[in-house]
Amino acid sequence: MTTERLLLCRPLGGLNDMLCQIERACLYAERFDRTVVVDTDYSKTYFRDRFSAYFVSRQARLVLDADAVLGGLDQLEVFPHILAGRVTRYAARFDRALQRFVEAETGLVPSFDFDRDYAEPLIVHHASGGGTNAIGALARLRLREPLVEVLLQRLGEVGPPYLGVHVRNTDYKARLGADTLAGKIAPDRPIFLATDNRDTVAQFRSLFGAERIHAFASLPAAAGVRIHNIDDPAQAPERNRDAILDLVMLALAKQLYLFELEPNPYGARYSGFSVAAAHLHDTKPVLRRLISDDPAALAAAGLGEA
Repeated sequence: MTTERLLLCRPLGGLNDMLCQIERACLYAERFDRTVVVDTDYSKTYFRDRFSAYFVSRQARLVLDADAVLGGLDQLEVFPHILAGRVTRYAARFDRALQRFVEAETGLVPSFDFDRDYAEPLIVHHASGGGTNAIGALARLRLREPLVEVLLQRLGEVGPPYLGVHVRNTDYKARLGADTLAGKIAPDRPIFLATDNRDTVAQFRSLFGAERIHAFASLPAAAGVRIHNIDDPAQAPERNRDAILDLVMLALAKQLYLFELEPNPYGARYSGFSVAAAHLHDTKPVLRRLISDDPAALAAAGLGEA
């Protein structure tokens, strides 16, 4: 593979950011004839595990396990040139002035001009940043079978049709009041709650009844800690699995409830995770392909009809 023209994508941030950066890389690669290699297990990446442990690529030129090529990358000509000979071992840090990740030694951005082709056989894009195109990346992927098994178990516990609710309530704060909740969410049906704050789970159980609320993600004891900032690699598999399955569970809900954010430094109206969930919820062909090619699994997930 190291004889191909490669784009090494090291996406950072939460799940929506990562998917948006992967899709950005894929669109560039299609335009300029490259193969995208996704590396989410590199030092300082938040995911801290191989993307291929959770997803199967549906495209030959989207490789989700960087281990297949990393051994030869330091021998290739690369852009940015600052990474020459050390693609596998450079460090990155977040530059608050630039609001971007930079290479630790030089302070330069480890990326490239997305409107330009490059002669180098290897180019590197190491960045965070969200947007609205996560659905494009999801259309290129399929869940691994072990995730589908857990998904179907959780769906069985909730019992469709259910309501899906997403509340981002750590660094971003949702506009969330008891009056708003009671007036907005339809009565009676079970509620699947995806949130990053265990205090929010307690609030919903108090308001709607513990038996009605279903939340599966293992959350930090400290309410305000962003889940994707947890440094312990041992927690990565469970945390990553839950984030991915929360997204799919929201998309499978009969009705989806999202909450605007309080004013924040980034000017975001909604969490990127909320945006990704809404797009996946409204794009059933992508949702079906993401979950499985097995008609029985799709039927069990409530997607039996094409």
